[in-house]
Amino acid sequence: MVTNVKLVFPQYFLLYIKSRNNVKNGLVSLVLWLLLIMILLHFAIKTPSLFTYSDSPFLSSSVQSVRADKIVTNYFHIGNVDNLYIIINSSSYNQALQEIYSNLYLLNNATVITPNDYVSMLKTEYLSYLGLNEKNFSSTISQLYENLTRLKLYLISNFQYFEYQLNITFGLPLHNFTSNICPTYKENFDKVNGSLLEKARYAGYLTFKDPFLFYFGFNNYTNYTLALKFLIQFNNYTSLIERILKTQNITSVNESNVIFNNITTAFNSSFHKGTLWLFIINVPSNESLTNINQFTESLRNAYVIGHLAYYAQSAYYTQSNVEIIDITTIILVMILLILLVRSIVPILILISSAGTSLLLAYGLMYMETLLGYKIYYISGLVAPPIVFGLNIDYGILLIYRYFEEINKNNLDALLYALKNSIKGILLSGISITIGFSSFILSPSALLQNIGIALVTSSISALIPAVFFTYTLLLLIPQIYLSFPRRKLPSITDIRQRYLYKLSNFAVRHNKLLVILMLVSIVIFIFYFPSIHTNVNIDEILPPHANSLVGTKVLNQLYNYSIDYIILYGSPKANYTLIYNLTKTLIDQGNLVYGPMSLGSQIIVNNSNLYDHFHQGNYTLLIIYLKYPVFSNGAINLTNWLISKGFLVGGDNAQRIDIVNNTVSTYFSYTLPLTIILIVIYLFMILGSILLPLRLSLTVGLSSLLGAFTVALVYNSPYWLSPLVIFALLFSLGIDYDMFIIIRLFDEMKNDDDINSAIVRSVENTGLVVTTCGLILAGAFFSLMVANMRFLQEIGLGVGVSILFDTFVVRPILVPAIISILKKYNFWPFKARKFLYT
Repeated sequence: MVTNVKLVFPQYFLLYIKSRNNVKNGLVSLVLWLLLIMILLHFAIKTPSLFTYSDSPFLSSSVQSVRADKIVTNYFHIGNVDNLYIIINSSSYNQALQEIYSNLYLLNNATVITPNDYVSMLKTEYLSYLGLNEKNFSSTISQLYENLTRLKLYLISNFQYFEYQLNITFGLPLHNFTSNICPTYKENFDKVNGSLLEKARYAGYLTFKDPFLFYFGFNNYTNYTLALKFLIQFNNYTSLIERILKTQNITSVNESNVIFNNITTAFNSSFHKGTLWLFIINVPSNESLTNINQFTESLRNAYVIGHLAYYAQSAYYTQSNVEIIDITTIILVMILLILLVRSIVPILILISSAGTSLLLAYGLMYMETLLGYKIYYISGLVAPPIVFGLNIDYGILLIYRYFEEINKNNLDALLYALKNSIKGILLSGISITIGFSSFILSPSALLQNIGIALVTSSISALIPAVFFTYTLLLLIPQIYLSFPRRKLPSITDIRQRYLYKLSNFAVRHNKLLVILMLVSIVIFIFYFPSIHTNVNIDEILPPHANSLVGTKVLNQLYNYSIDYIILYGSPKANYTLIYNLTKTLIDQGNLVYGPMSLGSQIIVNNSNLYDHFHQGNYTLLIIYLKYPVFSNGAINLTNWLISKGFLVGGDNAQRIDIVNNTVSTYFSYTLPLTIILIVIYLFMILGSILLPLRLSLTVGLSSLLGAFTVALVYNSPYWLSPLVIFALLFSLGIDYDMFIIIRLFDEMKNDDDINSAIVRSVENTGLVVTTCGLILAGAFFSLMVANMRFLQEIGLGVGVSILFDTFVVRPILVPAIISILKKYNFWPFKARKFLYT
């Protein structure tokens, strides 16, 4: 029976404490703590640098993006590399390229793709796709490039000869060939069909083998200053070569037009615009984020963009934010403690204990990485406010109990304080740890990862709060605890009168308040699915981040967000499906490389393309999206492809899968499991099923309010923000409720009037609960100093939820519900005896 349950551990723990309740043992304990702190400090400093920012390590092998990427890698041999897109602001191409190569040593096994390299690769790939004679065709193109370059330099050095060509080409037709100069030109002129201008240009080209004549006419051929300037600045060789090939009938193969159109587009608009030059660098997909940041910082007047660049920049700014957040948390908590506790020594004890807990949490995380644990950056970022908040909550509960016993002139005040507070501390600490452990039991690898960090944080907050705080209190004489005041802080203040009035009001109007609460919950739940979240990369980067600013520039130059679409079966078997999909995507402005298209050109019934994009029993389409990676446009288009039943790989698809898998798993599995575990645990301890169910209901209301506050302020919050708010509240929210419930059992020892007992419970725990609530809320509000919107959203959402929980739920709604349920609060068992001992 539950009525026979004994809280055995605290009893043995107190016997152990009592046997060591002297200054000598306290000094030994302090030395051991200081030694542990020195050891932990070494490892804790390293921990933020070990954070993992990519989502891909937490994707299950069964999700569609991972399956697609495996097929692309295994059958089509694409993958294992990532692209960095470098945009350099330079007046000279050679200077920009030199800037790249002088810093390339910072990256491992990196390969630079210049605009010329890209054009060459594109040409080679197209020729291979189309089955053209690459050897003859390539030699023709190469020779033309070389000859044109030499011709241009020759004409600049011998400009009078170019003047002579212009006069013959355009001067003779104007004068009706009255002179017998250059009879060859006259013969060529007569051979050519077309307008007078076309006949003159082509006759000049055939006579002098000079295609630069195509750029002049009858109205400007005598402007020699313009002609010289034109030759010096000319660089559009691609367009010129295409014109030459047309005159030589080399374009008898229709697909060659595709080649040169794409080359022209790539060379002129994708890689060069004004003083901006774009280069692509292939790096291993596991390239160090530190190396990428060093490479980014070493470049002058340049942007580094791409999948890995985003994560590298996020890592850089996150680590700087961690330092700012930690310092802000300490300052804000100290200010609140000064206002609430108003005594220096207890404040220093609480801050020292909280700092030790944070060192312990980061130190344990570091040890866990040695066992293969990857610290997801969200896990590392939420650890400080959790640890600080919980540790100070427990410490305040112990210290205020200590003050209470001192004021009673208890000669063994510290031991009695520990005895009276240890039940609430352990009950709360274990409940929170069990709530967080539900994450570890989740089928989502990302939630498991976050769960390990949360459990580590909760345990790290609990241990020093009891043992380290007790050690310091044992060594510090009572007379110093009030410094600089003469008396200890009062265990009663104006907040108790305020809480007494609130709880009395709640008991008198309990039915109305409960109805309002239930209506609010229903409304919140009804509208909760309408909260629109986003996966924008600018949520985890500050607005001035190099890669974020560069994205806007790159978006104007290059289609660089890539999706891989896998279809089962051959291209012929899926002809209609592939054709319609390809045409739709191209019409939207994307580039599609597949069995029926090359870029923006649709090519049907080409066996070479069929063979190239069909391996095994899979057909591949490579989509160059017109949107940046992780942008709303890229995510929406990729989501549309997935919704049509296609197997889609690539960074965008992975992002969608990690978001959908994590969010759906949390709200459909992990959150219900959290509630079930907490209800079962509290039922075993309290003997009541209604108390934990009521707790879940009120915590749910606080969580919903926090999520809606974030949605109201930020319009479209980051996808993880609502999840983190619920995750933290459904564990942290247990704290203050347990303080009140434990006190309720104490108040009901000699009084069965539950209404008066709950009022006294709220009144007597009010100082602790409001102090703890303000401290914990302040710890999370410190996240709002970060220059990353995602952290600001979490800080606001959790902070508002905790304040609402502290000043509305616990003093108003909890008394209202308990006063309505009366004896049924403890149904089905009245297991209170073990809480009295």
